[in-house]
Amino acid sequence: MALLDEQLVEEWLNRNGYFTMRGIKVGVDEIDLLALRYINNVADYIHVEVQVSYRPIGYIGGDTNAKKRSADEIKAGVAQWVEKKFTSARKLERRNAIAPNAKWGYTLVHGVLRDETELEYMRELGVNTVSYKEVLNFLQTDKTNQSSSAASNIVEMLKFMQQK
Repeated sequence: MALLDEQLVEEWLNRNGYFTMRGIKVGVDEIDLLALRYINNVADYIHVEVQVSYRPIGYIGGDTNAKKRSADEIKAGVAQWVEKKFTSARKLERRNAIAPNAKWGYTLVHGVLRDETELEYMRELGVNTVSYKEVLNFLQTDKTNQSSSAASNIVEMLKFMQQK
């Protein structure tokens, strides 16, 4: 399912004018998506991670233990996750190999979370958060009919479901 979610997010980015690269390897880890677009001759670089769950058991950040966490534990787990996914030296090095000295923004596309405060903590750390529902709603209602990724057929199915 993660691959399909990433493909749909890539389609959303493409339809919003971004050139994308998906599944960039960083050792045994990977960057889900890197995206670039120019607006008024200014480059807009974003590193996007896709974490979609429909029935979450655990938290996004921290260890995999699903037990209830305190606010401090949630905050620490989020900080650990943001460092692992966005700000580690290895991720910075890999992004710089692709676009030297670019100023990257960070975005998490998310599904349902066990605790919504994780999003607040992510935003405090500079991560833009976008609901997966927002992505799917955009794709269902987009009138441009730009098909650019492997997910374009899925988008057509979503649109078909909206017809009366």
